[in-house]
Amino acid sequence: MERKFKERHYRLTLLFAAAMLLILATTPQGALSRLVLSLGGLGLGAVALEQRRLPALPGTLAPLLLGLPLALLLWLDPQRHGLWLWAWAAVLVLPQAPWLWLLHGLLAALCWWQVYPFVGTEQGLLMGGLLAALMLLGVARGLEELPLRQGLALRTRLLAQRPLHSRRQLAQDMLLETTRCTREGSHGELLLLRCPSRHQQAMLDALMARTCHYETCFQIDNKTLAALLISRNEETAVQRRAPLLDTLPEPFQARFIGLAPSLCLDAQLKALAQQEQVVAVQGREV
Repeated sequence: MERKFKERHYRLTLLFAAAMLLILATTPQGALSRLVLSLGGLGLGAVALEQRRLPALPGTLAPLLLGLPLALLLWLDPQRHGLWLWAWAAVLVLPQAPWLWLLHGLLAALCWWQVYPFVGTEQGLLMGGLLAALMLLGVARGLEELPLRQGLALRTRLLAQRPLHSRRQLAQDMLLETTRCTREGSHGELLLLRCPSRHQQAMLDALMARTCHYETCFQIDNKTLAALLISRNEETAVQRRAPLLDTLPEPFQARFIGLAPSLCLDAQLKALAQQEQVVAVQGREV
């Protein structure tokens, strides 16, 4: 719910910025400035409206569609648009990749250099110092949220081609599958897999290839995947383990836990993190 709330406000912010650019394009401007404002406003509005369909793009396109028109305006007519130099602080606050911070910092410095001759030495230096401080605050805020955004980006890439559910959904499905297995007499297991984050896509591909269509995969974090494995009986479950493990890319750690009403997900994740062996079956090292 909190994530949806933040996404809604972020989209509204982009739409507001797009509207401002389009309104500015209707004011008396040079032909080139009007073109830059119009294209920036239309592009930013399109990114905001298509955010759900293009989940990986707003973090790159939105800051660029603000930063590039801003740089062009200040470069074309620094005397007229000098006050817009302060907008660079707002650009740096937007969620963006680290390389965009460097690009926007460089563009902001070039824009300040363009405006500097028109404001005098003392005002120019003061303006540059204040702008640098504001931009550093924006970068500091972005660094705090960077791990979260990287995790969301990874999940977006994994979801692009594979059905993948959240940790919260896993907690709910564990209860449902435990009840179903008890009622139907089948055997259910929770499989936890831990691997380096750069191997998670390959791990998910291998896991999906060895699971049935009615079995669900989950992402716990950027290093941990999970799956609920349903077999006819315990003997069948044991027979499935070796072929599944043989197809997984190394390095990894795996933990098989039989579904039971007393099963605690947090405790098993902690046990996986402390596990020294490659594979453990309900606490029994393999």
